[in-house]
Amino acid sequence: MDIKELIDKSNKIRARYHELEVQNHGEIWSVQEDLLALSNDIGNLDRLVLTKLGRYYDETPYTLEHKLAENIWWLIELSTRLEIDIEAELEKFIKEKESL
Repeated sequence: MDIKELIDKSNKIRARYHELEVQNHGEIWSVQEDLLALSNDIGNLDRLVLTKLGRYYDETPYTLEHKLAENIWWLIELSTRLEIDIEAELEKFIKEKESL
């Protein structure tokens, strides 16, 4: 799957979550609530990385691979909501790093 397809699928999945948010809370999550969810998942990712390195014990019900992918998914969601073309920005970022 290319990045365009991943972004499109991510946005479709997030739209379904927005439906659940409206159903359960009367409105979709704010950008700040999405950011809070990402922050929580980054904390889980931190613990899973430390566990992999033998510096912590795994107490989360997730795998490192799952949390890494989920954090990317949240970044795609935030870029969409903030009207940032993440594909173009990632390409620009990589080109800048290559030139260094």
